[in-house]
Amino acid sequence: MVKMNFTNSQTSFEYALYMIAASYFNKSACLSEITEKNMLLQYKEQKLNSQYQMEEICIEFMDNLVSKIPSRFFERSVAVKLNKTASGKTEIVIGDKQSFIVFHALYAGKKSQIRYQIWCKKAT
Repeated sequence: MVKMNFTNSQTSFEYALYMIAASYFNKSACLSEITEKNMLLQYKEQKLNSQYQMEEICIEFMDNLVSKIPSRFFERSVAVKLNKTASGKTEIVIGDKQSFIVFHALYAGKKSQIRYQIWCKKAT
């Protein structure tokens, strides 16, 4: 009998990052409902210890990021888009018409990596 594994640690980690990063903003709304639900399903299939480990990595990353960016960046309502890339990973885009931040994550347990880029509209 073949044991089937429906969990995807990469997708689960991306969901944890999305969930935690979005919570740092005043208000957020996800525009990618189907992708969000699929990612949530993967996340819920993870063992509880794995979920905690993923969350701890994301919280530590976000706490460090918040210390580097002016607080007004997070004091706004934002939209979230979850875009699947050609490699199958999820690009997490959080922002509004003035500026946004793009996250890319790679899950590797305690050696996981999160990268980000911030884009701002040029003031006129």
